[in-house]
Amino acid sequence: MAEGRPERLFHLVRPADWAPADGMWRPASLASEGFVHLSFPHQLAGTLEAHFADAGCAWLLEIEPAAVAASLRLEPSRGGQLFPHLHGALPLAAVACHWPIERVSGLWALPRVGDAAGVDAPLAIPGAPLA
Repeated sequence: MAEGRPERLFHLVRPADWAPADGMWRPASLASEGFVHLSFPHQLAGTLEAHFADAGCAWLLEIEPAAVAASLRLEPSRGGQLFPHLHGALPLAAVACHWPIERVSGLWALPRVGDAAGVDAPLAIPGAPLA
């Protein structure tokens, strides 16, 4: 966390899986595991490789931390790292921005995304070129 601001939160979804209803997103993980998987920026590369290795494209959703704070928990996951998990459906109103992303020459091409102050800056993910 930087200067008292919550760290940015992201969710990845395959376009074919995207089926929100009633203003909420309930991925399969909500029923099977009890939560929606989220990632901090520094965890996205690992999440893409672990869960989207066979995908050619995905959607990257930035989630407004304050909008999900009541249902958000940090819990150990891959390699013992603490990951943000949303224990409940994701309200579509909590999605601040979204971008399509795709693999280019085996690497994920990621967008330039503004920071909390609105400054256009690259989303720092090691090994991923910017679109």
